[in-house]
Amino acid sequence: MLVKVKQDLIRNRNVAFINSLANIRINLAIVNAIIIAIALGTKGTMVDYAIVAGYLLLSVANLCVSWIRDLAANKLRVLFLIVDPLITVYMIFRTGGIRSELYPFLFIPVLVSAIRFRYAGTMLCCSILTLILVGSSLINDIFSWRILLIKTGFLYLVGILSSVVIEQTYKVTEDVSDQLAKKNDELQRLNYHLTEVSASSDRGQILTETLRVIQANVDTPMAAMMIFDPRGELKIVYSFGWEDEWLHNYQNYPLSKYSLSLARILAFKKPLICSDIDKHTELIKTFEGTPVQSLFAFPLIIQQEVIGAIMITDVQVKTISEAEIQILTSIANQASIAIQNAISLNEEKKRADTDGLTGLYNRRYFNEKLEDLVYETMQDADSAMSLIMLDVDNFKKYNDTYGHPAGDRLLKKLARVISEVVREEDIVARYGGEEIAVILKKCHNELALEIAERIRSSVQQIRDLECPITVSVGVGTLPDHAKDSKTLLDFTDQSLYHAKHTGKNKVCCGVFS
Repeated sequence: MLVKVKQDLIRNRNVAFINSLANIRINLAIVNAIIIAIALGTKGTMVDYAIVAGYLLLSVANLCVSWIRDLAANKLRVLFLIVDPLITVYMIFRTGGIRSELYPFLFIPVLVSAIRFRYAGTMLCCSILTLILVGSSLINDIFSWRILLIKTGFLYLVGILSSVVIEQTYKVTEDVSDQLAKKNDELQRLNYHLTEVSASSDRGQILTETLRVIQANVDTPMAAMMIFDPRGELKIVYSFGWEDEWLHNYQNYPLSKYSLSLARILAFKKPLICSDIDKHTELIKTFEGTPVQSLFAFPLIIQQEVIGAIMITDVQVKTISEAEIQILTSIANQASIAIQNAISLNEEKKRADTDGLTGLYNRRYFNEKLEDLVYETMQDADSAMSLIMLDVDNFKKYNDTYGHPAGDRLLKKLARVISEVVREEDIVARYGGEEIAVILKKCHNELALEIAERIRSSVQQIRDLECPITVSVGVGTLPDHAKDSKTLLDFTDQSLYHAKHTGKNKVCCGVFS
């Protein structure tokens, strides 16, 4: 990639040189034509005047007519570059040879040779022009060694100086091309990595991917992704180059939203640049027991609020270049955007997966997770999962007596109580109406019955409703009572209705009649 970029830059540079030369020729040609006409004066023949007139008209057309200028500068530029020296040499011969006032305009072919062929081509061109001057002088019988040496010396001097200047220019542009190619390669790699960051929808993955981008693009021995916790302390959540002991020491006196050192980040949302922490008492205490000597922090900003920072540290006093600051600022900005997008996406997904009234998962999400977990359970012969389905007893009577708003409040309270009773990894969903389902991951039948009984008992103890309520509960376990999601649902549903039809306010698992 780097070689290709460099080749493209060199090719573009050469094209620019050629185009520039072609445009210079267009501008100088009309001057050259006018001076040739003046030098010819009244000493020419009809052929000479015809050539000068044609050359002058062509030069004016090159300058004034866009499509002719385009031809002269691009497709036919080589032909036009040949025309100028040929006419100049011919008119030198016609206007006195070595004594002609036109000889300075021979620098044009010399300059072309210097640009295109460097030293060897320039010397060859000067030698050919010298022979032309000598030949034209001998034919006109006005040869002079002194004048020849002066004028050919001028041509060789112009050629050598042009070659030197162009050689140096090429070296400079080579260096610039190398630097631009490297910078372009770095930017392409950075852009690729930032695209990877943006592709994730998980905050943890975004932070770890951002850390990998820093490791690949920034020259630093230590870096950390830091997030403010609920207490306002800036905690290190992911890092590289940090030993466990150093992380532990930092956590003893972490930076926080009340740290003066973070005022620039929190108040102005600007990077914290600290080349030597020994100049900051607060930072000395915070990083005591760690090798941190310099620190550079870049804020992570979500909806105008700083949620954390990217912290770059080093074991020695050091400065950071403007280019590195720009790179790290770009990385921090992209990480912030990715986190914001992930939050928005998760919120949208949560809205799509949850019931608007109770805040529980909806039936669509329940069906998807049930299929997935049944499949996972069936792949492991030693694993089990259970399903609880419950229904509020006499819910229609409750609604008719106290009104639908009261019924809605009941369902909300019921959802909160069930969510508090079940395990953190269990999935609680509103299956329909007043019916609620609970998927118990990695749960055998005995434990499922215990959880179901806790739910029933907790619901019975709810006191802040219009009147006490109870629930009937059905329990089913895979693979004890079913072999797939459909038979598990059927078994659990029949268990629920057996509980309702045999007295309500009870937990049942099978026993159908």
